[in-house]
Amino acid sequence: MQLLDRQAALRLLALGVGAVPRPAASDADLSSVVRRAVVRGAQIADQADSVWQQVAGEVVPAWQRPRALPQATVPPPLIDRDFARVMLDLPLEVAARCGGSTSAALQAQVPNARQDAVLLYKDGAAPTPLQNEPFYGALSRAGEPPPGTAVRGFAPSLIAAASAGDFSNSTLFGFEAYARWRVLTAALSDEREPEERRRLQRCFYQAMGDAMLDGPLRDVPLPESPRPGVPRSGQSLQSAVDGCGRLLDAMRAKGLFSRYSLQTTLGSGSDLFDEGDWQDGGSTGWQYVVSGSALVGGSQLAQDRTAATGRGAGLYPGQLLTAPLSAFLRRRGVAARLEEYFLDNRVGRPDPRTFSDPRYYSDVLLEVVALEEPNVGSRSEGGNW
Repeated sequence: MQLLDRQAALRLLALGVGAVPRPAASDADLSSVVRRAVVRGAQIADQADSVWQQVAGEVVPAWQRPRALPQATVPPPLIDRDFARVMLDLPLEVAARCGGSTSAALQAQVPNARQDAVLLYKDGAAPTPLQNEPFYGALSRAGEPPPGTAVRGFAPSLIAAASAGDFSNSTLFGFEAYARWRVLTAALSDEREPEERRRLQRCFYQAMGDAMLDGPLRDVPLPESPRPGVPRSGQSLQSAVDGCGRLLDAMRAKGLFSRYSLQTTLGSGSDLFDEGDWQDGGSTGWQYVVSGSALVGGSQLAQDRTAATGRGAGLYPGQLLTAPLSAFLRRRGVAARLEEYFLDNRVGRPDPRTFSDPRYYSDVLLEVVALEEPNVGSRSEGGNW
């Protein structure tokens, strides 16, 4: 059987349905006839293109139910208790130092932040009480999204559970991380001038990464940093990538997420990164796909709030994952930029012409870009860094 290309298929489909309707004799004027013909022709072309995309497998039809989500997209049910407590206390301590407040003053605002989070997002919560059964297991009931979707709502029962102070349950940890994010953004972002806001956000992100490396992640066996003054040509970017992997391994072992994988950067072929180009002063990058993160739902809600109100820009719970990686690279002298993106975790791709369910965007892509050295970019197109 001969395979048809897109243009051939569109021509055959157009012949089958009639590319342009013949105007009726009663049409009022030529301009109306032409306008209707153009609209109808565009509709037919769009329908034909839709059929071709589905036949060619470019998209999954909106009506087709996705297969079951991989188990790795479900967050671990429990997080190490001490690790969870430190990971929630550190952001407020760091925010207090950067913003000239005290951690006790910020801590006092957390109960109200919990109330606000439930009031705003209780409609997206699962109906199951936290103490009766694992939260994610309950989501498989009829009418509820399957396990592995991002939790973008908070049940009222979480408020009482949070007041007990045990955040080892991953659902409760994600809720508390979001509530505390609201407190620290109010301290570092709201009612601040843009330049001061950017300064405070830089202070928080760098200090948070250092606090995690010196605190809950201090026992991770990281590669030694190069001696001061050693040029890039004598450094190993591979050891920096290995160190990031060890930090992710430690956070995964504590229960912060289920799985991660090192990905090939788009356009780089089979290489994960170009170490030689970086050693010569250029830029390169690599990526991690993190699945089953307890922070993903709260991080999405935080960034939704920023997009809607402008508040909290540059701050979100997902920075608990990226801040220690950034601090480690900085200590090694690797200037880098880290970005967080959300990926649809369903098998196949959703139809881009339909509204996507944001709950399925629960895989996180962490993109690490090792920047080029200052003034090196002037030797190629694109100018200086």
